[in-house]
Amino acid sequence: MKLYNSIGIGNSQTLKGLKVSEMAISMDKTVYDKTLASTQEDIRKTKKEALTAECYISSCNALTRDGKIINIDHSGNRVAAITYGPERVLLIVGSNKLADNEQEGIRRALKIATPLNAKRAKINSSCSRGESCDTCNQEIRVCNYISVIRGQYVKGRMKVFMIDESLGF
Repeated sequence: MKLYNSIGIGNSQTLKGLKVSEMAISMDKTVYDKTLASTQEDIRKTKKEALTAECYISSCNALTRDGKIINIDHSGNRVAAITYGPERVLLIVGSNKLADNEQEGIRRALKIATPLNAKRAKINSSCSRGESCDTCNQEIRVCNYISVIRGQYVKGRMKVFMIDESLGF
């Protein structure tokens, strides 16, 4: 397998728990992780640089038993990098994210991952307050982009690593 020098990191509690950015930095890789940026301008710049990294590492909000990858994203940078950009995409997924089908995967992403992400980011959206999506205000929602990956245009570009433990949300 090719070694990559530049690595984009998707904002993921799974990756945080596994200390993926720290490992890549300790291997002298160039790491583009927006959570390491200090200003809004640096965050914006880092997100763009991650889109063109050689490799992108992230997780997903749900993985279906037939292999569909489901993500919900606030700004779109994570779903953009996963679907198009870096030469290689590695997804690290905990067994808690397994869903029976696409509909259940989207439900899991909206009802479990999205409210927890909104609370973590201190975004005062309907779901972070335990309210229905029907009362959500477009200006503050964290579920602006929903991505369902059903296949790959470039075969083998994405690799999914399923870990048999609960990781992230």
